Amino acid sequence: MSRFKISHKTKVVAILSAIFAAILTPTTALVYQLSQDSLLTVTLAICLSYALIICAYRLFHSHFTPVTQLQAYIDAKQQGQSNLSLGYSDPSSPWAILGAQIETLFTTPQPQSEHLIDGLFQHWPHPIALFNQQSQLIFFNHPMYVQLKTPLLRGMTLTECGFSFNNKQCNHAKLDQNWQIQRITLSDAKQTLITASYIGHQLQDAKRQSQADLIRILSHELNNSLTPMASMADTLLNTNELNEQQTRQVLTRIKSRSESLLLFIKAYAELTRLPSAKPQHFDLKTLATLNAIEQHIQLNYAGESQCFADKLLIEQLLINLFKNASEACTEQAHITLRCFAQGDMQILQLTDNGPGFANIENAIHPLYTTKKTGNGLGLALCNDIVQKHNGQLQLANTAHGAQITIKLPQG
Repeated sequence: MSRFKISHKTKVVAILSAIFAAILTPTTALVYQLSQDSLLTVTLAICLSYALIICAYRLFHSHFTPVTQLQAYIDAKQQGQSNLSLGYSDPSSPWAILGAQIETLFTTPQPQSEHLIDGLFQHWPHPIALFNQQSQLIFFNHPMYVQLKTPLLRGMTLTECGFSFNNKQCNHAKLDQNWQIQRITLSDAKQTLITASYIGHQLQDAKRQSQADLIRILSHELNNSLTPMASMADTLLNTNELNEQQTRQVLTRIKSRSESLLLFIKAYAELTRLPSAKPQHFDLKTLATLNAIEQHIQLNYAGESQCFADKLLIEQLLINLFKNASEACTEQAHITLRCFAQGDMQILQLTDNGPGFANIENAIHPLYTTKKTGNGLGLALCNDIVQKHNGQLQLANTAHGAQITIKLPQG
């Protein structure tokens, strides 16, 4: 059964109406019974009703006017207005005594330290509140009052002001995720300073930047896969007589690369990040050889042919590493790929015949590149792929060129 909340004013009106009816009804009934005169009874009822209405209005007005006046005074003081005072016709009334006590709270001289705080932060554009050693409110500025939309009085505790703490993080129900709340403990004064900063614009900028980075990464991978596919198709189209065996090989490779790319993009789009690694045993030598042929790279493979990792992710890694080597070398790229075990790790080590890394400290950072046409995503994506396997990627320069060492758990 639903319950309805009745306001205090409604209750007072109901009580006054009940008293009005309790006086008027028996009085008019008694007059009519004694006089048997309808006109006299109606006239008396009208006069008595008018008198009762005047009395009820004055009682209602005398009860609620001081309350309204106190509320307006407190609200104005909380907003920083100082040229206000309370005035009552009867200084001895309870409302006048209560108003004088409240006015004293607002006009009591503050300590010198609080005067300093008022001078520094009263016109600060960001919400600020200061609590003493007993967690009682001793200062708040107008922006804090506006944002919390809660009546604040000096002496209120942190909890009464609506602040809560979870794992040392300060929260308030009126300040959503677009606000960053900081709690600073002033050790000398043993006071707690709470500040709030609006970070909604920064969050939107970060979101847009993240979306832009995602688009660049996907474009990067699409170009890496579609370029060799277009090259193979162009080779077939420029051939006068198509060789059936060669055509089947090219189409099979295009189909394989397309399916691999579609799976990669689907997983990336669904999770807005790299898919989780699902390691399995596969033939790394065959995979590396096919990708090297596509990018016209001379590959020298040594060591174990089997690898335990996510085949889809490792293929994307090889595509990026082979492409980087091909672009770095002034002549045909020669890559040596070694795969061997070291303890409980499997090591993939690639060495090329290029000039090495120009800035090895920043080479792995996202969007950093020394190429005129690069976007700095290749090595960063390779590093993310290795981290998805809980592995490590290390860069080095040798006498023969750049060297990339990848350490993956054997599972």
